[in-house]
Amino acid sequence: MTFQFTPIPDTHKPGVPYFEDARADYAPFYSTTKAPEAVQAEIVAEAAKLGGYAVYFVQGMFQDGKLKRHGYEARFMLNGAPGMFRVAGLPMRSEDPRKREKVLAQALCIVREWVRSMVTTKVFMPGTEPLAQYLLVDPRNSSHTVTDYILNAGKLPQLNAPSGVTVDATFEEV
Repeated sequence: MTFQFTPIPDTHKPGVPYFEDARADYAPFYSTTKAPEAVQAEIVAEAAKLGGYAVYFVQGMFQDGKLKRHGYEARFMLNGAPGMFRVAGLPMRSEDPRKREKVLAQALCIVREWVRSMVTTKVFMPGTEPLAQYLLVDPRNSSHTVTDYILNAGKLPQLNAPSGVTVDATFEEV
């Protein structure tokens, strides 16, 4: 007898809790007392271990329908190539400046741990470049990272030689 397996699509997607409902097991660092600027400095130090430099943070708002979330685009350079990753803080039911700062600090603490885990990955998986997936595909025309491009286009981006580079080759028929 031959059995045929048909998977059932997994429709469970993790929900995003409101900041007021944050729990340590699902949304850690909700009770951090660090200022966002202090956590940014820690992220810069961790990114440097990966070869990332010129890291700076652009604060902004992410919106999905009516849901608004404060967060950042963290921009950096890796081997002369620009990159970026995004982090959105938890949404808030009611907003005030103090709570917004806590939301931003929490989001940055998550990024700090995430970048630390990239450092560990690089230590235990030689040859990996964890920041490479966040490089910009075409920094002059978009803010799409390699990951964004793959998810949207369903294929790898075309890699072009930098302008001004010529390749001189001779082909022989064997």
